Amino acid sequence: MKLYLTNRFFTAALAAIGLVLLSYSYGSLYWLSVAVLVALLLVALYEMVAVYLAAKQLAVYREVTAQWSMGDTQPIEYTIINKSARGLAVEVTDELPYQLQYRDSILKGTLDSASTTVQEHNIRPTERGVYNFGKLHTFVSLPKLSLIQLRKSWDVSVKTAVYPSVIQMKNMELQVFSQTANLMGIRKVREIGENDEFEQIRDYVVGDNLKSINWKATSRRGELMVNQYENSKSQQIYCIIDKGRAMKMPFHGLTLLDHSINTALVTSNIILRKYDKIGLLTYGSKVGAIINADAQKGQLQKITKALYDQSTDFAESNIELIYHTIQQRIRRRSILLLFTNFEHVQDMRRRLRYLKSLGKKHLLVVIFFTNAEIEKVAEEPATTVDQLYFKTMAQESIMAKQRIVTELKRNGVQVILSKPEDLSVNTINKYLEIKARRMK
Repeated sequence: MKLYLTNRFFTAALAAIGLVLLSYSYGSLYWLSVAVLVALLLVALYEMVAVYLAAKQLAVYREVTAQWSMGDTQPIEYTIINKSARGLAVEVTDELPYQLQYRDSILKGTLDSASTTVQEHNIRPTERGVYNFGKLHTFVSLPKLSLIQLRKSWDVSVKTAVYPSVIQMKNMELQVFSQTANLMGIRKVREIGENDEFEQIRDYVVGDNLKSINWKATSRRGELMVNQYENSKSQQIYCIIDKGRAMKMPFHGLTLLDHSINTALVTSNIILRKYDKIGLLTYGSKVGAIINADAQKGQLQKITKALYDQSTDFAESNIELIYHTIQQRIRRRSILLLFTNFEHVQDMRRRLRYLKSLGKKHLLVVIFFTNAEIEKVAEEPATTVDQLYFKTMAQESIMAKQRIVTELKRNGVQVILSKPEDLSVNTINKYLEIKARRMK
């Protein structure tokens, strides 16, 4: 424990010293100034002893979960227990992880005697990785005096890991499989044609398709039986994530890479719930994680751990390298969800040859982003020449994105152009559309 003199003490001391100086001109003030100095020292000594004894009966705890979700608000709970018989003025500071960039006090106020205070502090982690919490520090004084402040520290160091958003994954799962999914932006796409995978034989119900009657089962049971079919399962789907420098652009506190990683986890969970196989590929200047498509237990956990370790290398993405990797590793026709970004038509055309080739062998869905800041500029009214110039350039950039969409579609590639915040919903809607329309 360490003791500090507060601003209030120095203010009182300056006032007492001022009286001493005045006593040189007014002799009658001499004894008054001496009395004030002695009283100040006695009161400070009293508070020092009282605070020291009270601080021994003070306890502070921090509760933080071992795993956080990137981009979601997370609570940290602080509990302050004052077992002493007097009220205390307390300020609590925490050695929070550097990633949070938070240096203010967690709690500042008065604790009643023999009381317990619980304070919840909400933060929003925007980077994946390990977050190190250090010591907790309390600065204690008496509420009405506060001449002396005592610092007491607790070594409650702990680590927590920030993973791709499990919270968003669970919320999206509830939305997709709920009866009110359309209210959350999930579109129900009408299935086209007959289901093509046999599921079971069941009793005939009025309205069933007569073509599905199983005559052999009907003759054995003596009553009408029909074959029930369902949509095909066990399709191979891969989330392919570009980690190049174009994916480092930040929106709403997260980079495009982080938005893609969160969406890849959310989509992987939905795909597994739909009984399809999910795999993962990441790439930048080099190939990163490779997880073969599978639907077995533990696949989602493998993908989560792989996504946790992904980061950009600030280099140009090597589309040729990932193209040859896909050709070698993915032999069976699959659905490829490629998360990338194009800012200019020429960016896309440099990669178009490889995208067209992938689209011939697989069902390729290219997912890239609108620029929210540019759209904001394009929507604002222009009142000066400079504003008109920026507005024109912004509109040209928006039109370039639409030309990219048109050209990709013309070359047989499925496209999603999405705002970063709508990425998960738009990607899942596209997957559900592919399943409903039996696109392979």
